[in-house]
Amino acid sequence: MISLSQLYYLRAILYHGSFSAAARKLDVSQPALSMQIRKLEEILGLPLLDRTTKPIRLTGDGEIIYEKALAIIQQVEALQDLPLQLSGEISGELRIGIIPTLAPYFVSLFLEDVYRAHPELKLVVEEVITEQVIEQVRTGRIDAGIIATPVDVKNLRMDPFFYEKFFLYVSPKHPLIEKERISLKELDEKEIWYLKEGNCFANQVKAICRLAGKPVLDKQLAYYSNSIESLRRIVESKGGLTFIPELATINVSSEKEEMIKELEGDQATREVSIITTSHIAKLKLLNAFRNAVWEQLPANMRKKPDGWIVDTEIRM
Repeated sequence: MISLSQLYYLRAILYHGSFSAAARKLDVSQPALSMQIRKLEEILGLPLLDRTTKPIRLTGDGEIIYEKALAIIQQVEALQDLPLQLSGEISGELRIGIIPTLAPYFVSLFLEDVYRAHPELKLVVEEVITEQVIEQVRTGRIDAGIIATPVDVKNLRMDPFFYEKFFLYVSPKHPLIEKERISLKELDEKEIWYLKEGNCFANQVKAICRLAGKPVLDKQLAYYSNSIESLRRIVESKGGLTFIPELATINVSSEKEEMIKELEGDQATREVSIITTSHIAKLKLLNAFRNAVWEQLPANMRKKPDGWIVDTEIRM
């Protein structure tokens, strides 16, 4: 018979990436931990873990089994958390993964308001790329993620949170600096600074450029970064232009506000969603976090726009 301890052991191995790290955290011997996982695999008649990878990953069958196992664990944790849920108290730890093109603005703009509203809520925020957020939500390493959507991913819940427009950030040396609004057709692809390949924001920007009939070409200088703030600094020092999301415009100093330009035509928009499993144990804490942030969002970002929501082109 499968024991709940075996399911917790499996989650710990995936959380920490190895048997040795999980054993230390669980305060059990590594042989004892290995034996319990072997027993679990024997009961199920399937190998659950690919032990050749670092960190250890689930097999294809293991992913299916683990999805069910995690749902059981989360339901047990939700039952254990029920007295707190019924009490109305907002306290405890909530682990959230946020993508790099969003995290700096969340931390600086919203988290202080969350702490003020719920001083007993402990937030653990990790800045990670979309694929890692999805993987960590799946394995239970984090409780929820905040990512750009849509993404094509199975067996996870995605709830749209807010919407932000894409803007251009234009060097004062650039001829387009004199314009209030800029058409995509006016852009020279060779002058655009992009984020690192595979970043969902970079995928969205390239999708916008393709819509304008602009090919995405190799640049003489390749700058690999997941940071929008780094691209802003590059534009300010080297010239050219880049795309930035709406939240990134809020902390631009007044003397540089003229560098922010709206796009003409059908407005390209980024959808930001909260991603969780279907059986999240800390739903009350997550809702408290979400509501505290929601109250601080500009009104225009709370409503789904009529314009174009740009695909992230992420398929997992």
